[in-house]
Amino acid sequence: MSATSEYIYNENDIQHMFLQVESSDSICMLNVAGHPLRIREVIFLMIENGCRVMKTTADAYNVFMFDKEVTEVYDYLSTIIKARFLKD
Repeated sequence: MSATSEYIYNENDIQHMFLQVESSDSICMLNVAGHPLRIREVIFLMIENGCRVMKTTADAYNVFMFDKEVTEVYDYLSTIIKARFLKD
């Protein structure tokens, strides 16, 4: 496989990452799992909608000052997102 060729993902591939997402009115940490191409699509949509997206660590996610509730989102393409929003 050359450096210019694209990686071919298996339909069963799963990727997991932690992201910090900032928009004009909120900051949250996301715990995201799903197919790598679907996660890339979700990140692209966040950026396209004006969010600043940064990869972070599990430690940063666990110590993030968040609201009491953790929001869980499951979409039809099997991306799982747990969001912790910054306290006011």
